[in-house]
Amino acid sequence: MNRFIVNPFLTTELSSAAEYLGRESADVFALHQSLPVYSPTPLRALPHLARKLGVGSILVKDESYRFGLKAFKALGSTYAIYRFIKEYLESHGGDCPPPEKFYRTHDFLVPDTFTFCTATDGNHGRGVAWVARLLKQKSVIYMPRNSAQPRIDNILREGADVHVVDGDYDRAVAQCRRDAEKFGWQIVSDTSWPGYEQIPRWISAGYLTMYEEIRRQCDVMPDIIFVPVGVGALAASVAWYYRHINSVDRIKLVSVEPWQPACLLESIERGEPVVARADYGTIMAGLNCATPSPVAWPVIKDGFDLFISISDDYAREAMRVLYYPGGDDPRIVSGESGAAGLAALLGVLKDKDLKGVRNHLALNSKSAILILNTEGDTAPDSFAQIVKNRPVL
Repeated sequence: MNRFIVNPFLTTELSSAAEYLGRESADVFALHQSLPVYSPTPLRALPHLARKLGVGSILVKDESYRFGLKAFKALGSTYAIYRFIKEYLESHGGDCPPPEKFYRTHDFLVPDTFTFCTATDGNHGRGVAWVARLLKQKSVIYMPRNSAQPRIDNILREGADVHVVDGDYDRAVAQCRRDAEKFGWQIVSDTSWPGYEQIPRWISAGYLTMYEEIRRQCDVMPDIIFVPVGVGALAASVAWYYRHINSVDRIKLVSVEPWQPACLLESIERGEPVVARADYGTIMAGLNCATPSPVAWPVIKDGFDLFISISDDYAREAMRVLYYPGGDDPRIVSGESGAAGLAALLGVLKDKDLKGVRNHLALNSKSAILILNTEGDTAPDSFAQIVKNRPVL
């Protein structure tokens, strides 16, 4: 069930596809600092867990605190919508507030000028709806049939219209595209398709704030980074930041997906983007994506060392390990998708099918590991059900 593939396409030079983040990202950090609710999310050290697992150190970037939304996704939507509005105003002879003042400036947009729409499994859609509400604009969010009700309710509370589609995430994307064209809405999607590439690039660029915060919070570069992966927008930004901005070859980047669908692992296996098998559902709703984003794929293909698909059982165990810390380690609230990075580390250390990963990563008692906790308890009922049992670790 648990699988891994060493990337045969890894290169020390990212393809030209990565250059878009460099061109687009100069104002990202200043833009996020203009949000009245901005503060860096914590970087948690787990020395007790590191000793127990036999590694040097474990740091967790805890995005459950991001903007009060319990997930990192709004880093992308805040930046992409800013860039869209900036281009719109400049093309219509208007003035856009500078990035350091954008979200602290009021009344530069007529209310309800735009309707922003997207497809989501929960966190990205909430981020889009939240930004639309801040700017007094409308939002319409499309969600798959099996979306958890609390995630739907979170988006409704941001003032969005929510359409639950009879199908999976890919069908929600298709319906969003049809309705946007029909009604003249602006799509803010973190996945791309031919003719729709710019906004997904801005969304990836928005995530760079997370790594800039980590750089300021941590004196030593990690040896290994475990990254939960959906369509690939987050993964592309990780690869660009650590391979291109910092030109660090020694860091091992590990893509983590559910057992099914595992679109990036299957794509690396084939050497080209494919629609992944999705015969079984996963509790990792934010990673339940069968198709890689075309603009993210080349950067990931060039930049990641290893691709792992992990079972839901390990995700559950990781949530419990973080919620019931040992020693003086802090408690971390991590949702099903957010816990995927630690789930992969646990799998690598415990599962014979992943034994080869330990050798490839040179995982040992000195390894410095960074895990991105991309979400908190965005579905509180299912979270409570999972963590009612203590970990067996």
